[in-house]
Amino acid sequence: MAFFRYKVLQKDGTVAEGSLEAGSRGEATRRLNEQGSRILTLTEDKQKAKAKEKKKPAKAAASEKPDKPARKVSSAPVENRLSSKQLVQFTEELSDLLAAGVQLDTALHSIAKRSESPAIGRVASSCYEKVRDGVPLATALRLSSPSFNDLYCNLVSAGEVSGALGDILKRQVRYLTTLAELKGKLATALIYPSFLVVSGIAVTAMFTFFLIPKLRRLVESTGGELPPIAKVLLGAGDFVKGNWGLLLALLAAAIVIVFLLFQRESTKRWWDEAKLKLPLFGKLLLTRFNVQFVETFSNLLVNGLPIVRALELVETTTPNRHIREQIAAMRGRVSEGALLNRCMEKADLFEPGLIDMTRIGEDTGNLAPSMAKAGERLDREFGRAIERIASVIQPAIILVMALIVGLMAYMMISVIYETISILRNR
Repeated sequence: MAFFRYKVLQKDGTVAEGSLEAGSRGEATRRLNEQGSRILTLTEDKQKAKAKEKKKPAKAAASEKPDKPARKVSSAPVENRLSSKQLVQFTEELSDLLAAGVQLDTALHSIAKRSESPAIGRVASSCYEKVRDGVPLATALRLSSPSFNDLYCNLVSAGEVSGALGDILKRQVRYLTTLAELKGKLATALIYPSFLVVSGIAVTAMFTFFLIPKLRRLVESTGGELPPIAKVLLGAGDFVKGNWGLLLALLAAAIVIVFLLFQRESTKRWWDEAKLKLPLFGKLLLTRFNVQFVETFSNLLVNGLPIVRALELVETTTPNRHIREQIAAMRGRVSEGALLNRCMEKADLFEPGLIDMTRIGEDTGNLAPSMAKAGERLDREFGRAIERIASVIQPAIILVMALIVGLMAYMMISVIYETISILRNR
């Protein structure tokens, strides 16, 4: 048996070092790879082996203490986190420079010097220093910024091995741009309804706490009586003013309870599954997942990754726990020899049209192009789904606001007319 000192890049992006005992260098490599780590250095520790021989006879080898545990050395600096827009910009600039024939280290140095974004400059500078020291670009990206996830770094690693790094980065730019547009569509659809809701709450609060109390003093001075709706609002306003401390305490307690509940994995999983069953929004979230799945999965297949590995990367980049479990089950069945389209049917997550295109792609041997075509259709369907939801939500909110404002206006006008009639009768 021999001892080996190693330095590896772990799944979470941290570099760890330690030592292990193995029968050969190949066995040590296999054991580290089984842990999901990427080996940076692996050297035989002859001094430790000699020390062990002097200290213990060969028969005592079985009672040897466990290998020295891995020690974390470094991780990507949080301050180097890039926004979605900055990530696209960095990838696009690097892709363009490589396509122009610029060497990788020179391209990174150029981005670091001329970038107007301090974050991009720091990331490029960090990558440049590591690449210049002989570290692969995929590893340098992991160590330079937490924004480069497993999916991104695995594609870069595949590009370095195949010599097609520039082409892979171009496809990655298109992929990141598509995801950014996807998020933008969803955010844009929610801006106007959110504005209407906030405006409605503000108008109601203004009437309840400012205008109606003044009307009450006016009515009381004339001996009149407020309308029932005004009495209800005044009662609510008086209750809030008289018990604001208790209400704040209850609100804070509710927030703490919800926060603690969502620290539990079971609660997070329940919520992730419940979101997919919400009226209107559940269907929208599933359509969004379908679009993102197709974009990610087809991108990985085009870049030469096998189906099982592609599913594993899709799983790691999916935030919804319920969906992750379904993809993990799919991956297990595919690794046992099942067809992908059959596994997708059992998952109950995918659109029938996407499953049909996957079946056609598997039958013809053109899985990635078939899924890419399905992705284009799903993207259009996602846009239409957002428009449908917006066409339902916006009129509903406008109608509710119109009712609120109408009631307030009716109440004010009736109070004013009643006050005028009382004054005339005096």
